[in-house]
Amino acid sequence: MTYVNFNDIKLDLASSVQRNHRTQVASFGDGYAQVLTDGLNSQQEVWRCKTIALTNEEIYSLESYLLSLKGTAIEWTPPFSTKTFSRPFESGELDLGYTDISTLSLDGYTRPTNYTANLATGLLTSVNIANGTVVEVTLTLSAGDYLLTNGWTITPVSPAYATLEFELKRVYV
Repeated sequence: MTYVNFNDIKLDLASSVQRNHRTQVASFGDGYAQVLTDGLNSQQEVWRCKTIALTNEEIYSLESYLLSLKGTAIEWTPPFSTKTFSRPFESGELDLGYTDISTLSLDGYTRPTNYTANLATGLLTSVNIANGTVVEVTLTLSAGDYLLTNGWTITPVSPAYATLEFELKRVYV
């Protein structure tokens, strides 16, 4: 018997994520507009996922799990949750843009000696790192809650194998 943990499923390279921010825009005369983010959790994230070819037994194990959810959120760690990139400190701060971070490191610097980090908001502060200094950041995002949207599709690829396609939308519960 084969049991497949949802967080361990192997996704095909055709899987993708779309992110944006919910905003409100008030337009006035002469082209003037005011823009404001819509709420505390304005970032939207939707994953369109397709598994690699799995055995029918693995597919049915996943389908059984999805059926058992009955519309509740899934705690899921998306692929590519570990990110490495470079960004400069400006005025003693660095806003990473990413929120809900589980681990974080700056190459060549230690916390809390050289910088402090709010892992919930992704804001770093430092009086030791000079303005304009570009630092290499490595972070891992925390698991989040996702809702299955539009159901799922099972596509046979042979008598013994199939793929599973589904879409997950990030929610804050």
